[in-house]
This record gives sequence, C-alpha cells and structure tokens, in this order.
Amino acid sequence: MLFSILIHDEPDSAALRDQHRAAHLDYLKAFDDQTLFAGPFTSDDETADLGSLRLIDFPDRAAAEQHVADEPYVIGGVQKRWQIHRWQASLPYSWRDCPRTEGNIQALFHGVDHDDAAELCNKNRDAHRAYVSDHSDQIMVRGPLLNDEGTQSVGSLWLLDVPDLHAGHTLLEGDPFYAAGLYKEVLFHRWRFGRVFDRFKV
Repeated sequence: MLFSILIHDEPDSAALRDQHRAAHLDYLKAFDDQTLFAGPFTSDDETADLGSLRLIDFPDRAAAEQHVADEPYVIGGVQKRWQIHRWQASLPYSWRDCPRTEGNIQALFHGVDHDDAAELCNKNRDAHRAYVSDHSDQIMVRGPLLNDEGTQSVGSLWLLDVPDLHAGHTLLEGDPFYAAGLYKEVLFHRWRFGRVFDRFKV
C-alpha cells in the first residue's frame, strides 16, 4: 500500500543535514524500487531545505514508521517531526515517467481536511475533478490522503510542475476544494526531486 511521509527539518539544522547527507542518499537508494517520488521541500528561493516528502510503497503502516525511524536524518537529529498517511494515487506516474517541463519548478501541496469536511467534499467533488482534469499538464501526481483503514479521505497531496510559485499558488487557489475551505492544515512549498530521483540529471 502507498504512504505519504512528510518529514520536517528542525530549525537551524542545515549543517547537521550536510553532515548526514551521504548516509541519507545511500539510504534512499535502497528503496528505489518502491519509491514513487521523494525529495525535499524548500524555502521559496530554494536556499534552505525545510523537510522532505516521500510517496512510497510499504506492506503496512508499521513498515512505513520503521522506514522513518531508520532514516539517517532522523537518527542524526535533523528531523524529529513527521506525518504519515496512507495515500492513493489518482495519476499513474512516478519520478521515472511523470509529465514534466524542463525549466519549470516543482511545488508541493499537502492539505489535511477539517474533521467534519465530508459534506463539503461531496458537494464539491465533481467540480474538483473537472478542475484537476483541466489542469493535468501542471500536476505530476496527486491523490487523497487516507485514514489508516484506507476507507476515508482525510486530505490531499499534489506535486506540481509549474513555471513559478505564483502559478502554483494560482492553480491551488482555483481548486474548488481549496476555495470551499476544505482544509484545516495547508502546506505549500517549493519542492525538488531528491538527488537520486531526478531523471533530468541522471
């Protein structure tokens, strides 16, 4: 089953990140076959890494949690906070074959629904689906975050390929789910492919 793993860097941990980077990259390589996407989210100007996202296949949540526990950045104290959700891909792509335009930047949207959002979600679902279909050339991958049982959507995750962050914000704000106020927690950051998962640099 697929999992979204969003891990946050600790403040002022850049030097520590550099110290453990080689071990981190070696660790990621071991999960190449089961990784759909992986890479850091960053400050708007891409001068500072703020954390990382992985969309990755594991047999169960316990394996996903162990993956985080064994991460060199976590062991080394670079990262101490994370969110793990089951996830369902609404597009069939991975880092190997996703639609992407050279010269564009990438951005991450991670939104967690309000607890009572089911009615609002149902009301706007058709408009949301039509909207993302109309903008599919700017979305590398997307899909709902799920509860642990995989029976209910609890949020959304998108990875965008856009000319700039303004275009990414505009795309997100035009989504009927977003415009209707579905999300209680919103993370939107510039994102980039991890060094071992960037097909333009292989």
